[in-house]
Amino acid sequence: MIKSFSLLLLFSLSLTGPAFAKELSTLFEVKIPADQYTNTNDGLNKAFNRLIKKLTGSRTQKHLWRIGNAQLKKVDFVSSYSTEINQGQEMLSVQFNSATLIPKLRGLNIPLLGFNRPVILFLLKLDTGEAMPKYLSSNITSGSLEFDMIQMLKIIGIERGVYLELPEFDLEDLNLLNQTNFLFSPSQYIKKKFYNDAFLNIEVSRVGINQWAVDGDVSAPSPLQEKMLLGFVREQIHLFLDTFLEVKPLEQGLSGDEIIISIHGLDSFEDFTAVELELGKIFAIREKNFFFFNRSQIDYKAQLFQTSDSLLKELRGSSKLMVKNFSIENQKLELEYLN
Repeated sequence: MIKSFSLLLLFSLSLTGPAFAKELSTLFEVKIPADQYTNTNDGLNKAFNRLIKKLTGSRTQKHLWRIGNAQLKKVDFVSSYSTEINQGQEMLSVQFNSATLIPKLRGLNIPLLGFNRPVILFLLKLDTGEAMPKYLSSNITSGSLEFDMIQMLKIIGIERGVYLELPEFDLEDLNLLNQTNFLFSPSQYIKKKFYNDAFLNIEVSRVGINQWAVDGDVSAPSPLQEKMLLGFVREQIHLFLDTFLEVKPLEQGLSGDEIIISIHGLDSFEDFTAVELELGKIFAIREKNFFFFNRSQIDYKAQLFQTSDSLLKELRGSSKLMVKNFSIENQKLELEYLN
C-alpha cells in the first residue's frame, strides 16, 4: 500500500522551495499501439478517453459519463491522426483540438490540469539476491526486470501526463549509495540532489524462489510472485498519482475562488510578457485583471474555476513561478518570477 499519502501530498504542496516541473508540449497528443484498438474509429475514441485522463489527472469514469450524457462526439475533437512506427511497433497518433475541446469540458464543470506537469523522482532499489543490490537509472537497455520496470515508468508517465524520472548517477553517487554507513540515508541524499516535485522510494527484493518483497513508500503486505510484481507496483504508482494530481470539481451552484496573485521579481517588459504566457498555461484561472503594478511587481485579481488548491497544484508544476506565500485569510498568493 502507499504509505503516508498525506505526508507526500503535503511535501508536494510545500511553499518553501521552487518547482522543477516541465512543460508537457504533447498534452493534446495521444498515441495508441495498434494491438490496443480494433479499427480507426475505435482507436480515436480510446485516444479521447486517454486524453481526458491526462487533462484531469484522474482515472475516474465519471468524467467520461458526463461527456457521454452531454452527447459530445469524441471524434469531433480530433484535429488530425496518422499511423507511425515507433521502435518497431505500429502506433495510432492522434492530435486533438484544444480550442474546441476545452470550452466544452469547462461547460461540463470538468476540472483540468494545464501544460506544466510535475516531476516525480523515483529511487528504485532492486535486490535479486544474485549480486549486489542495484539502484536503477534510466540507462538500462537490456531485456531484464530492471528494463521492464523502467519501461513501466515511461508508459505510466505518458499515460498520466507527468514526468516519472530516475536519477542519473555519477561515480560519487554510486560510491555513496553502496556504502554501509547506517547514518547515511540514500533517499534523503537523492531527494535533495535531483530536481523533483515529489519523491518515491521503492525497494524490491527477492525473498524466496519466485517470491518478491516490495517496501519503502510503496509496500506489499506479503511476498509476490514475479508475474504479479510489476502489476502491483504499477497500480500503487497509479494510486499515488490519483491523489497527487486530483483537482476536485466544485459542488453544484458554487463559484470558484477569487484571489489576488502578486508576482515579484520582474526586470523588464520581456519578463511581463513571459509571466502572461506562463499564466496562460494554467487552466485553474478563469479570468484575470490587472490590480496593481510597478517596475518589479504586478498584481492580478483572478477568478478561478475551482478552489485556490487547484491553482497551487498547477503552480507546483511551473518552472517560472515559485510560490513564496499564500494567505488563506486574505486570499492572496505571492509568487516569485524565476527569470
